[in-house]
Amino acid sequence: MKFNPEIFRDYDIRGVYGKDFDASFAFQLGGAFVRYLNRKKFLVARDGRDFSQALAESLIEGITSAGGDVEYIGLASLPFFYFVLEKLGVDGGVMVTASHNPPEYGGFKLFRGDGSQIDSESGLSVVEQLLATGGEISRYGGRVGKSQAGELKRKYTEYAKKESGFNPADIKGLKVKIKGEGIGAEEAKILLSDIGISRDEAQFDIAFSFDGDADRLIVLNGADEQILPDFILGLIVKDKRGFFSKPKVVHALNFSKGVLEKFEGWGVKTYESKVGRPHIRELMVKHHADYGGELSGHILFKNNNYCELPLEAMLTILKIIARTDKDIDQLVEEFKTWFNSGEINIGSENPGKNMANLVPLLKEKYTDGRYKELDGLTVEYPDWWFNLRPSNTEPILRLVVEAKTKNLLNEKVGEIMKIVEV
Repeated sequence: MKFNPEIFRDYDIRGVYGKDFDASFAFQLGGAFVRYLNRKKFLVARDGRDFSQALAESLIEGITSAGGDVEYIGLASLPFFYFVLEKLGVDGGVMVTASHNPPEYGGFKLFRGDGSQIDSESGLSVVEQLLATGGEISRYGGRVGKSQAGELKRKYTEYAKKESGFNPADIKGLKVKIKGEGIGAEEAKILLSDIGISRDEAQFDIAFSFDGDADRLIVLNGADEQILPDFILGLIVKDKRGFFSKPKVVHALNFSKGVLEKFEGWGVKTYESKVGRPHIRELMVKHHADYGGELSGHILFKNNNYCELPLEAMLTILKIIARTDKDIDQLVEEFKTWFNSGEINIGSENPGKNMANLVPLLKEKYTDGRYKELDGLTVEYPDWWFNLRPSNTEPILRLVVEAKTKNLLNEKVGEIMKIVEV
């Protein structure tokens, strides 16, 4: 078995199938994962890539050869995988997916039974070491259980409907578009059909889009323009709060102050996190937070074992629109008290090294600002702020700038870019 060590990323295993790894790697990974957890029962699912079925089969052979039992639910979205992981009470799970990467990529996300992801800081490097040592075939080979996917899928969609509080009677001629293909889009289309919402590809009031494994939800208005994900989380939190209910929220450090100031005014307790889904979830578990989110479209719910539940998010937004008789642009207007650059991506062959070189330059330029180095560098002033950080998944730096006026925003973006692009 040969593989490119660089497929072991910060959060998962990911590379070009047939070049960086092959099916024999999946077999060995299955055995190494059993030895790492030293447990018996595992959940396996896959995304819709052409070779993911073959990878899943090899992975399952590796798990059972090491004595592990497998519940295989086949093609599944990552949020559905999380839902099943908790319901079945397994010891660990593997989702065969390369998320939003191009189709030639394949990959694996590894989880403990409590839903926590095994990343480079919590055991992924140990799994890599176990791959190198190999392992004996167990005399007590494991078994593959009969799939319960159909019944579990029904429970999953019913749960999303119940938790959102959506009532089909609220529908008032709302037209919805589901963009793209894939398992997330398929789940959403089936659900909308089930509750009687019409879908219109040409003229629509709101649109929803999902990434490859369906754990990121993107919302667009009737003009096909994206609504910022922190605004979407703001709407969900506003809907769930009440006089005796003050939700707790974990948010990525680059959230708009327009949202965070509303949270403060509503009495919502917030916790700032490094960017990255595992970091968000870890803080949610620590503080028993109700919701978590970041700008890439991950929205996590305490009620789904601190994991994503995009069908609930989608139905909650539809419920708010139907009950208020306002479109999505009108609903998020209250958060637009700051002018935001959105994430600006800057190419970088070595983001970590470049970031280390830029920090002293930026501190020298903005010496009178308030610094935070939780994730990259954040500098804050009363009327503007910025965060620059290296991406966890791509060879780029990500910059977000926000200011109280459009002119100030443009001025500061220009200033920072002159430093960063030198």
